[in-house]
Amino acid sequence: MKVTYFSLSFPELTQTFVFNEMKGLGNLGTDIDVVALSRPTDNVSNLPEDYGFGDRIRYVTADKRRFARMAVMAKGAAQLLSRGNIRALWRLLTSRDDEIKMPISLKLSIAAKLRSGDATAKVIHCHFGPAGRVVAHLKRLGLIDAPITTVFHGYDLTQYMDGRSPQVYRELFEQADLLIPISDLWRSRLIDLGAPPEKVTTIRLGIDCEAFDFKVRSVTPGEKIRFITIGRMTEKKGHRFTIEAFSQLASRRPDLDLSLDIIGNGPLLEDIRNLAQDLGCADRIHFHGGMAHQEIRRLLSQAHIFVLPSVKAADGDMEGIPVSIMEAMAMGIVVISTHHSGIPELVSHKESGLLVPERDTDALSDAMERLIMNAPLIQTMGFQGRQIVEEQFNEEKQTRALLLSFKRITEHPGSRSLDRPSVQE
Repeated sequence: MKVTYFSLSFPELTQTFVFNEMKGLGNLGTDIDVVALSRPTDNVSNLPEDYGFGDRIRYVTADKRRFARMAVMAKGAAQLLSRGNIRALWRLLTSRDDEIKMPISLKLSIAAKLRSGDATAKVIHCHFGPAGRVVAHLKRLGLIDAPITTVFHGYDLTQYMDGRSPQVYRELFEQADLLIPISDLWRSRLIDLGAPPEKVTTIRLGIDCEAFDFKVRSVTPGEKIRFITIGRMTEKKGHRFTIEAFSQLASRRPDLDLSLDIIGNGPLLEDIRNLAQDLGCADRIHFHGGMAHQEIRRLLSQAHIFVLPSVKAADGDMEGIPVSIMEAMAMGIVVISTHHSGIPELVSHKESGLLVPERDTDALSDAMERLIMNAPLIQTMGFQGRQIVEEQFNEEKQTRALLLSFKRITEHPGSRSLDRPSVQE
């Protein structure tokens, strides 16, 4: 099987989950390549190179010169006519693109890249709804005919929807063969927006459990108690509430030796630093910025408690299911988070961690103290967290479920009645 990923920007540093999925599919014998509109100007990931996909990326260049665009259009029209695809040419020339604002020459160039190469079965696979919209539009026009799949993560069903019509995904819902939310919450959201339920299958993100060594956590009297949080410095990650709750705890319990490691870069980094200074706890907080995965695992191995109080941002942006929580749980670290988005599908309250209401600093601080004062909970919840990740968020199992879905839609093209795949298959 051949799977072509289509991306608006590739390879983004923050999309490690995409590259790990590609690696997993490659390990299962799938032929992988990528078609992308652009390469990021900064925050570029090196994982595609490390995983051996660096030479499988093809970029679509949008030439701004009028003569060049006309040449592309003429060549594309000639190819459509040579294949007898007059209907596609007519649709292309007469379509009114109120939603997908893109020159005809660029549409033809993208379609040509997606059609190139040969394989007995080919799927065009997108991460995030906006990328899926582009491919669905090309399919509606008749420029491509391969099965389409699109993964929805959260941003594309929250922040991206702000100011847009509820019908923004109409073409994608019509043309896609499979819509893949990463949580049951987003599955419900897609159906509410009009997606056919038989096309929607939840397949969760996963991690390579073998890459994260499990360690039983213990707190001995007098030992430094290490909190840790990982995430971009954006509003939805709730870093402000982590620092406020940590400051409350430090003031309330001066007898405890506490520290907090914060890993991540982003637009709110300076604001978060200033908050720590203003609250008088900056000497106990260590800002590490962005770090390599190996260094992150080193800090995780030293931590006792992972904190990520995610919130719905003012612009509507929400989490999916944070991979950073999965990684912490895989290493046996108890988690404190919030009743937010798909997080309760990962963190089982009072079993593998504690969940508090969004933006509730007092509850967050109380949860921190509760775990500190009950060392057996840190151990038992950490062990339960590892089990949950191994059983339900295991990268290999989820990748096999994804590949099984690909096989089903290529073996039964046009079918809109797919059984929901089980990771056990």
